[in-house]
Amino acid sequence: MTSDLDGGADEKHDLIRKFLRWRKHLTSRACVLLFVASLLFTLAVPPASASTNPQSSASPSDSFSRLAASCGPDTLTRAAIGGADMLYDTLYGARKEDRPRLNKICGIVKKFAAAGMPVKPFNPAPETFFYGLGLTFAQGSSASVFVYLDAIYWESGDQFLKLTDMKAIQDYNSFFKRTEFLSLAPETPRFGEQVHLKGHQPMFFSDTVYVFWVPESDSYTSSPSISSRTPSYPVDSALLLYEGKQQFGYYDVSFLLPALGKAADGSMKPVGSKGSLHVSGGPGEGGSHFDHMKLLPSSRPFLSVNGVPSVSEDLRPLLREGRAMLPLRSAAKLAGQSVVWDASSWSVLIRSKPPQTSDSSYLRPQLWIDGKLASPELQPILIGGLTYVPIRALTAAFGISVAWDNASRSVLIDL
Repeated sequence: MTSDLDGGADEKHDLIRKFLRWRKHLTSRACVLLFVASLLFTLAVPPASASTNPQSSASPSDSFSRLAASCGPDTLTRAAIGGADMLYDTLYGARKEDRPRLNKICGIVKKFAAAGMPVKPFNPAPETFFYGLGLTFAQGSSASVFVYLDAIYWESGDQFLKLTDMKAIQDYNSFFKRTEFLSLAPETPRFGEQVHLKGHQPMFFSDTVYVFWVPESDSYTSSPSISSRTPSYPVDSALLLYEGKQQFGYYDVSFLLPALGKAADGSMKPVGSKGSLHVSGGPGEGGSHFDHMKLLPSSRPFLSVNGVPSVSEDLRPLLREGRAMLPLRSAAKLAGQSVVWDASSWSVLIRSKPPQTSDSSYLRPQLWIDGKLASPELQPILIGGLTYVPIRALTAAFGISVAWDNASRSVLIDL
């Protein structure tokens, strides 16, 4: 007899991926989780027969005996552990921390090969979602393992085995512990300062994670056009803050919390201080989140260039006389333009020649732009040997967009 053990995995995997892409069309997060988890573990289970009672069938196939004999982390490449509305964990042969648990699963598989009783396929839970282990092997074959009443069962293709072994059932039950987690440090982040996110989400399969901010709102909407593409925005109002890497569902990323986030339409928008932080994978891969958060202003004003916080102390803004000010030379370098200091007239020259006369009664340097003395509200001041100008002077001098964001205490420059 020829076993179906060595085929069908690719087709099942494709079906799972397709259904995962449709998850955003469901109306609630709970429905999504129920639907996805059911698909992940029921596609490997044969259709229900007229009876739910196992009956005797043919002998185990030679291909299964060979697979069981070679079972180990190098051949059992992935094990999905889940049921009903959740995926408890996903184990990978390539991840060394998962190998002990994969060896335990292989111990159960070997017991099936040694003492499993062939039975006819049946549906263990006709009216509920499936609980069990979804196994993927290196040669492309797949299988599922589940417990029903007082026995544990193996199913793959036309191979359906029953094993009455309490130790095997105990080992099986030990896998059903939720391992998803998300940690955030500090617990109340500040704009422009370091944020550390560490977590595990077994539904993540792509190698990229996305950190979103969802501003507080009375209502949220999510359209297929934004939730089915990469990155997959959780809702229309979400703002992308950071893009990092993950492996085997685990991620550990650090970034400076920006004052601006990227909206679904590509524009940059202020983050705001109240909302939720979401960590998401690819389309249909779920995510983790912190709700009802409050972000604090930066302990020191900082500069954001095209939405990205600057780490350069040469571009650190100062608040003086009720105005946000930036070091002029550093800002000019950022804009790709030059600034000249004329000591004889105590003047800062931008595309200007030194003035013909100078007024020794000046109490501060004078700013000249295109041959004209800048208005009083744009005039510079000297602090610690550096010339600072009000942020509005950068627009007048260099034509760049500059604004002050009070919620984050950030100077926003758009180049």
